Amino acid sequence: MPEFPEVKTLVNWLNHQDFFSIKINKIIFIDAIVLKNSTKKQFIDFVCNETIKKISQIGKFIIFYLSNGKIITIHLRLEGKIFYLSANEKSKFPLVEFYLDNDKKIVYDDSRKFGTINIYDNYQKLLDSSEIKKLGKQPFDQALTANYLLNCFKNKNQKIKTTLLDQTIIAGIGNIYADETLFLCKISPFRKAKDVSLDECQQIINNCRKIMAQSIKNKGTTVFSYQYALNHSGSFQKYLKVYGRKNLSCLRCGSTLCWTKINGRGTTYCKKCQK
Repeated sequence: MPEFPEVKTLVNWLNHQDFFSIKINKIIFIDAIVLKNSTKKQFIDFVCNETIKKISQIGKFIIFYLSNGKIITIHLRLEGKIFYLSANEKSKFPLVEFYLDNDKKIVYDDSRKFGTINIYDNYQKLLDSSEIKKLGKQPFDQALTANYLLNCFKNKNQKIKTTLLDQTIIAGIGNIYADETLFLCKISPFRKAKDVSLDECQQIINNCRKIMAQSIKNKGTTVFSYQYALNHSGSFQKYLKVYGRKNLSCLRCGSTLCWTKINGRGTTYCKKCQK
């Protein structure tokens, strides 16, 4: 579930912790299913005795920059979380625990076990990787322009809701922010992407950025189990206009909001407002 704002909130929180330049001295795997391009031994050899230098994101990917130019990427998928705890604290569904020289640990926790962890020798190998190379522009990237979107949309015969979820076009939009963006733009989720105008492309960009900025300010959206830290949830769910409001009144026109599935994804919209 975590989308760009939730990942950004987590990255912001992690960047304010005290584990930077503290050596990682041990790694414990409860389940190594999340490792995608290394074995347990390869991962341990790669990470142990290194330190974390900085953390950033690309779309929904969290990027850990280690000493010696090494990189770890984590994608949280549906239920993944990252906690920073004292060495004897426990989370509910730990999969990987990184023990540090300061008697604390960083935990990758995931009840569904859908998340992914990859390692790269250097930044260029990260950029050349299949998981990053295929990504489109990030929501706040200045290269995300109306003309860029129009060009991406022009041959798309699929519904605009499905197209907005395509990470090769905009990296970081998921179900929540696609529904919210289309509502603010007054665009039906059923419209074909190729029929969206240049002006509407600009509206999509503007409203997507507006919504995401507000969400980041409110520490993200918690509708199921998202937490940016242990026992710390986001609050942007209080401000959602359509997502999760099935059969409630439209906050703009008062009509009853509709719910359906588009390409398997639950979609809430206003039949009257969104054309």
